[in-house]
Amino acid sequence: MSRFKTVGGYILAALAVPVVLAVFMGQNYWMKELVDITGVKVSPWETGGDVINIIDHGEYQTAIHEQVFQGLLGEKKEGLVQVDWQPAENLPDHIDEYVDYDADGKNDFYIELDTKSNQADVLPLQTGVIGLKKNYVLKDGQAVRVRIKNPRR
Repeated sequence: MSRFKTVGGYILAALAVPVVLAVFMGQNYWMKELVDITGVKVSPWETGGDVINIIDHGEYQTAIHEQVFQGLLGEKKEGLVQVDWQPAENLPDHIDEYVDYDADGKNDFYIELDTKSNQADVLPLQTGVIGLKKNYVLKDGQAVRVRIKNPRR
């Protein structure tokens, strides 16, 4: 009987090897399927949220993202707005731009960005704007995140 168990164990182990290999080799496929089935999305705190406005400057574009206040159990008191410029190879050395992130017809803040040194300054023009959170160099451009107050809290 113990010989039967030993042989059966080796057979099961040998059959499991192709299954394990298939799972590891198809890891990207299985992860994509899991995301598609469950509807999981990357947090807008990571992505900057959806783009709500694109301003074309000819050689480059400014993309203004939606306001992000999402929290685990509700909206946070403080959020962010991301503004990015693309493509990287066409960006001027210095960008000066007024931004109206809530589309109310009034400029909310003014950005100065030195694209060579990646230094940014934000001048709040409305009371809901707190100031610069962080600036980033992206794969195909640069981005600035601006801290804002949640008007609903």
